[in-house]
Amino acid sequence: MTDSRFPDFYIIGAAKAGTTSLVDMLRQHEGVFFPHEKEPHHFFLREDERDWTILDGSKKRALRETLPYGDEAGYLKLYGSAPEGALRGDASTNYLVNETVPGAIAKVRPDAKIIVVLREPAGRAYSAWLHARSRGEDGCAQFADALDKCDRGARATSFATNYVAEGEYEGHLANWKASFGDRLLVLLFEDLIADPQAAFDQVLGHLGLPPQVLATEQASHKNASVEISNPVARAFRMTAKRLRRAAPGLFELPLFRRPYEFLLARLGKKPEKLGAGERERLQAHYAAHIEATEDLIGRDLSEWKR
Repeated sequence: MTDSRFPDFYIIGAAKAGTTSLVDMLRQHEGVFFPHEKEPHHFFLREDERDWTILDGSKKRALRETLPYGDEAGYLKLYGSAPEGALRGDASTNYLVNETVPGAIAKVRPDAKIIVVLREPAGRAYSAWLHARSRGEDGCAQFADALDKCDRGARATSFATNYVAEGEYEGHLANWKASFGDRLLVLLFEDLIADPQAAFDQVLGHLGLPPQVLATEQASHKNASVEISNPVARAFRMTAKRLRRAAPGLFELPLFRRPYEFLLARLGKKPEKLGAGERERLQAHYAAHIEATEDLIGRDLSEWKR
C-alpha cells in the first residue's frame, strides 16, 4: 500500500557520479522539492540489521549512531515544508549498494520513481576514496591499500568505503529492477557531464514534469573530489562534517554552506590521477561486470574498458 507521506522519487547513486549536480538542477524546477539534507539515508538501515560501521577520524563508530534521520518521524519532517503538488525527492547515494533498500522503499512507495547515475567504476572508486580520505572516513594513505582491504572482504559492512563491490553495478541494478521494473531510469555520468540539458530532459520526462531550460551556471559538475593532505585542512573538514551531522539544517543554509565550500576549495588541491597499476587492477576486475551491466541496461560501455 502506498504511503504518500514518503518521497515520490529517489536518486539512489552512484556515489561520486554527479548526483549533486543532478540535484542542483532539479532544485531549480518548481515541480520538485528536496529538503536541505540531500542524502538523509533513512532507508539504508530501515530493514538492515547488520552492524554497519563508519570511520570518524581515528574512531570506528556504529553507522546507526551517525545517521540523523534514521527515525521515521525525523525523516518525514524533512518533507513537511514541501509545496503542495511538488514531487519530493531523496538523493541518498548509498541506497544503490544495499540490497535491503529496494524492498524497504517498495513497502511504503511501490509507485516510486527511481533514478541512478552510473560512472566508469575504476574512476568512481578512486574518486570515492579521495572523498572518504578528505572526510576522515578512510584511514588508508594509499588507494592500493584500500583496495586490498576491499578484496579481503574487510569492508563488507563499512559504509561508503567498500569501493570495489560498489562498482559491480549489474547486481545492484538487478535488485532495484526486481522491485521497481521500468520505474528505474539509468543515466551515465559521462552523458550528464557532456550534455547536462539532455540528461535533465530525460529525468524530467521520467518524473512526468514539464521541460525546463537549464541556466548556464546549473549545467556544471558539482562536488568534485579534492585531495586534502594538510593536517589543519583535514581537521577543518572533520569539524565541519561533525557540525553538519549535529545540525544539518543549519549547516545547509547558504550563510554557512557557501563559505564552507569556498574554504574547502581553497584548502584542497586537485588530486593526482589514478595510477596505472591501480587502474589496470580495477579494469581487470570490472571487465565481466561491465559486460553484464551493458546487457542489463542496453548501453554500449566500451569507453569504460579503456
